[in-house]
Amino acid sequence: MSKKNLFIDKNIGRVGDYVDEHVNKTKNLKNNIPPFSSVEFSINGACNRRCVFCPRVNEADYPNILNSLDMNAFKNLIKDLVSINYDGRFSFTGFCEPLLTKNLHEYVFEIKSNLPKSTVEIVSNGDVLEKKTGLKMLNNLFGAGLDRIRVSLYDGPHQIPTMKNIRRQSKLSDDQFMIRERFLGSEESHGITISNRAGSINYKTDHFELKALEEPLKQPCYYPFYKVLIDHDGAVLMCSNDWKKEKIYGNIIKESLLTIWSNNRFNEIRKKLSCGNRNYKPCNVCDVNGTLNGKKSFDRWQEYFSKSD
Repeated sequence: MSKKNLFIDKNIGRVGDYVDEHVNKTKNLKNNIPPFSSVEFSINGACNRRCVFCPRVNEADYPNILNSLDMNAFKNLIKDLVSINYDGRFSFTGFCEPLLTKNLHEYVFEIKSNLPKSTVEIVSNGDVLEKKTGLKMLNNLFGAGLDRIRVSLYDGPHQIPTMKNIRRQSKLSDDQFMIRERFLGSEESHGITISNRAGSINYKTDHFELKALEEPLKQPCYYPFYKVLIDHDGAVLMCSNDWKKEKIYGNIIKESLLTIWSNNRFNEIRKKLSCGNRNYKPCNVCDVNGTLNGKKSFDRWQEYFSKSD
């Protein structure tokens, strides 16, 4: 993808600031392992849309699976994080539409009742909120302790008044109910960073082209240094761009997230990425910059590796 088609998300700087602040105030974990600042949940395996710039456009490869992350495993995860007084970011996002999980507020409550200093957010396309039950859902979620919902609009400017009306009726602030203009258009009106989702998309328009890279980028990627993604089946992935799920480092149903975070396979990938080595799946075909957030976490890991090698 050419430089003129790299649309930088208006929220990237904000997320980066949050990650850096968390790293600055957080001590290392057991055995001096650097901490994570963000835990992402792909809470179910479904979406109500088939967007052309998303791998889910291919229904055969990505069928809808409405199963949600096992609640008992989720509770064990939260107990694990209580043991380290985790106060970082939780985000319901990933490979799905989170609001399709009808009891999502129960997951939010489990987090906030045990980890009140953490920040919990949802990334959604907002379609479910237009239903009659939308306001009740928002009330339940924020009543359970949700800090923020980021609603991404893909169809066009005509969606904005509808979402602003929902925000007004729900009596939420602009910061609690963030509206993001994601509809495809000119470079000036586009607010999203388009990527090939680790080579999972082959798509072309007048404005951009998405396809797997022929040669890997020769630069670091900070993602696995500051965050993890937990899929609806409990699998732990290093990155939300790994739609083909080629790098799974463990499963929270079987073992602790803290153990997975520091295991040898995870660390081997970190060492390779530290040197700008992306010559392996799925990183070899991924066009994501990977250095917009997480530099301080990356530096913390470099210090750890220098002392442990």
